[in-house]
Amino acid sequence: MSELPLGAPDTFMLRRRVVLTGLLVVPLFFAVSYAIVWLDVSDAWLLVAMALIYLLVIRPMMRPVREAIKLRRRLAYAAWLAERDQQGP
Repeated sequence: MSELPLGAPDTFMLRRRVVLTGLLVVPLFFAVSYAIVWLDVSDAWLLVAMALIYLLVIRPMMRPVREAIKLRRRLAYAAWLAERDQQGP
């Protein structure tokens, strides 16, 4: 495996993180759904629970992926600007 340049995100690590997040959130969703049905409370609580799962689980776990996407967009835009400046008017 070749070495990554300094600051470059490891795409395989990011893919594993996305899969891990999915594998964690899907059973969590079913567990919360089952608990809401078992407790016989309003289905609106599922919406509240999913908002909490997003804020406490999904968002923190996906932070490196969002940062890598931002970096990729910044680098692509910088490359486009450099190419445009080289071509001239």
